[in-house]
Amino acid sequence: MTKLAPIRFDYDAPSIEEDPHGEEALWEGGGYYDKAMSYTDPDDHEKRIRCFQAAEQLYLQSAERGNVIACLCLGYLYSYDRCEGLYWRENEDADDVYPREERAFERFSIAAEAGIPEACYKLGDLYKDGIGCKSDAASAYSWYLRASKLVLNGEEPVILGSIALRLAKCFEEGFGCEQSFSCALQMYRHAADALEFSVENGEAWYEKALSDARAGIKRCMQETLDGFVPEALS
Repeated sequence: MTKLAPIRFDYDAPSIEEDPHGEEALWEGGGYYDKAMSYTDPDDHEKRIRCFQAAEQLYLQSAERGNVIACLCLGYLYSYDRCEGLYWRENEDADDVYPREERAFERFSIAAEAGIPEACYKLGDLYKDGIGCKSDAASAYSWYLRASKLVLNGEEPVILGSIALRLAKCFEEGFGCEQSFSCALQMYRHAADALEFSVENGEAWYEKALSDARAGIKRCMQETLDGFVPEALS
């Protein structure tokens, strides 16, 4: 039997003997990803893309060795189009290009099935918006719910808040589940508490999410009359 040649990457991970579980490749890929994010000057745009390309290839090699965290990282890289369409292809001469949206769906699915809460709610987002798959409200809600059940006490507040916010919106709108303003209110409060803690501790990226949670609390309080006092009685 002819032995197949190994897949060639521009950025090679440590050998499988040195890194059987892809942990080193994952770490190196994360380094390139962080470096790419640090390039914010337009003059550094090419360097930014090249770093993201290096991250993708290292994550791919880590994922090939069974590392599901690498699949989560690939999901983010594809869903945010970090390489701006310039993704790794095993056959550069191939006419077809594997859409990044489908790549994101595939990688988030692998990580979600492995029980990673963050991947579960990101997969739910893809189902919600029909990215890389058909839009499916029931599947979106199901993955959000699974994420909430998988969350551990030690999970980062941004993850807790992100999951709670998504469930809150589902309950408020009846998206994939039975509408319930009281359940939505409870989830919005959980989201606001976790996201407020996150923002106060340097996670400024979540300020909009926190604002959304607070606005949701006000809407649902009015709907449930929880703490709402009519003007005639005030």
